[in-house]
Amino acid sequence: MIINSVTVENFRSFYGEQEISFATDREKNTTLIYAMNGVGKTNLLNAILWCLHGEFSPSFKNREEILNWEAKRRGRKSYHVTVCFEENESEYIVKRSGGDIDSFKVFEVTDGNLVEIRQDPRLFINSIIPRDMAGYFISDGEGSDLVVDSDGMISVRRSIRDILGFNVAERTREDLGKIRSELRSELKRVDKDKEIADIEEKLQVFDESIASKRKDLEENQSALEKYQIQRDQVDKKLGGSSTVEVKRLQSERSRMESERTRLTREFRAEESKKISLIREYSWVAFAHKLTKEGLDFIDESELKGRIPAPYNIQLVKDILNESECICGASISPGSEAYERIQKLLGEAADPGLINRLQRARSRLTAVKTLSGQGKARLDENFKRCASLRRHIDELTVGIDRCSADIEKIDDEQISAWEKERRSLDEKIRETNRAIGRLQENIERSTKSKKEYQDKASRIVGLSGRAKLIKHKIDVVDRLDEVIATALDKAEGSIHSILKAKIDDFLDKYLRQDYQVKMTSDFKLGLVDRNDVLVPPGGGQGAILSFIYISSLISIARERRDLDSSILTPGAIAPLIFDAPFSKLDSKYAPNIAKELPKLVDQLIILMYQDKGKEVDSTLSNEGKLGRVYYFTEETAAEQGQKSVQEYRFGGKTIPATVYGAPLDKVVVREAEAYE
Repeated sequence: MIINSVTVENFRSFYGEQEISFATDREKNTTLIYAMNGVGKTNLLNAILWCLHGEFSPSFKNREEILNWEAKRRGRKSYHVTVCFEENESEYIVKRSGGDIDSFKVFEVTDGNLVEIRQDPRLFINSIIPRDMAGYFISDGEGSDLVVDSDGMISVRRSIRDILGFNVAERTREDLGKIRSELRSELKRVDKDKEIADIEEKLQVFDESIASKRKDLEENQSALEKYQIQRDQVDKKLGGSSTVEVKRLQSERSRMESERTRLTREFRAEESKKISLIREYSWVAFAHKLTKEGLDFIDESELKGRIPAPYNIQLVKDILNESECICGASISPGSEAYERIQKLLGEAADPGLINRLQRARSRLTAVKTLSGQGKARLDENFKRCASLRRHIDELTVGIDRCSADIEKIDDEQISAWEKERRSLDEKIRETNRAIGRLQENIERSTKSKKEYQDKASRIVGLSGRAKLIKHKIDVVDRLDEVIATALDKAEGSIHSILKAKIDDFLDKYLRQDYQVKMTSDFKLGLVDRNDVLVPPGGGQGAILSFIYISSLISIARERRDLDSSILTPGAIAPLIFDAPFSKLDSKYAPNIAKELPKLVDQLIILMYQDKGKEVDSTLSNEGKLGRVYYFTEETAAEQGQKSVQEYRFGGKTIPATVYGAPLDKVVVREAEAYE
């Protein structure tokens, strides 16, 4: 998407019709628009956002008072904004009117003629620059809702979900939840036996309980990470203390805590292994005595010639049938020899018995072998667990000793830090316990829910209507699960990508030795070379803001052609910034001005002219500056003793305010010459 021009008419500070044509060249892709504070920068940005999506930026005030005051005084009752843009080599014109005229239309320019598009204009614009993403491309820097918390970190999770196209899917899940509840209520009415309805009612309770616990779990995991970061920062302060003994004790404590963490992970792995070993060998342990007795019985019987019997049943039958002994002697029926051989049938072994005997011996022998293996492996595991437990306890004693020694040091600041650390340690322990309880509860509830679902699937004799409703509920459940899985997968996969992009932009924007710390729940913070979070000042917040916006724009650009039935594709759109450098230190501004035009095909910056930040000269030197505009405020008031602020373009000065004008309005003018 490339915006060719915007025309505003009677919109806020703009009286009459005012038009701006933006730079559209691939190289010189940046348009600078200068205005004094309070003159109309935010109004122009919101005019574009309103024209496209009928919305305003979070900081836009008095949203019901859009009609220009002078136009209203002269009897005008409507206001209009027109945006002309290109997309995929086609030109479109978007027109939105407000006030007495409420209209929104999109036209395609075909052979010089305007042809209104047939589909819903809202859906058409949303397919080019999704509504949920528009606020990141059209960004109000001064009024940004970006919040830096007390730890110097910002949360970008909602932004990431917006850029990944979560919103439609999330609303779909909400709708599916409502549909599920309605279907369960209907099933309760039509199920005469109430059996399936009662089960679905219990499933509803499980769904709500699991959702609530998962939310609590997420909040606790976020809190845990926050406490751990805060404790790490306290440790950095203690480790950087000017007191040698404190530094030594803190270093020793950190070493032991790291070792304890490593051994604790090993201990948990061995405990899990113990459970697996018990499952693998428990049946062998129970069969150990029986195995010994069985093998002893078989061996003793073999020695005594009973098992297997000394004669094979088939051999005896063959002798009797042939009436001839294996030695060649004749055996006739009725003879004494015949009668003796026939008696052997009672003691002879048949092939089935022999086969069963062989299998019994084989199995008992295997049990005997596994019994020895199982005992050895379990003994080794128990010894390893005991050893790890002993080392962990020893390290805990050492850590407590270091903490006690630090507390004894007579220094008010050290005592305050150590007290804060103890408090954070307790919060971490409590939060870890809460996480464990929640995970167990979720696992237990999920298992119980599955049991009820299986029970429901086995119910027979439902009426046709009840079967249909149950089928619909099952379909809703499957759809919800598919969407939830897709969202989890998308958010999980973006974490490493986002970290890499942030590091890349940080390297471009800053020359200072800063790095970015990012938590698993998408909180960002700047840290110095000692891994200490930078205090959340305005300048650092502005830097984080640029990193945040740059990363989102880059991700949205890469996801423009996403083929997904669940997630909304990304967008390639102009980046329109209102006052992006206002809170930024002058030493950072040139680097950011150099890199911003590389992010997008088109960049539009509305700002106060501040020569000290060298934004305009940097853009010009980089060959990125395409067009420059400025707003002149005309007022009917007299100047009196008021000073006049001025713009400077190519050695010329132009007044930013004109007094004694016929009426109050803001006039948009393009700078004729610019160096």
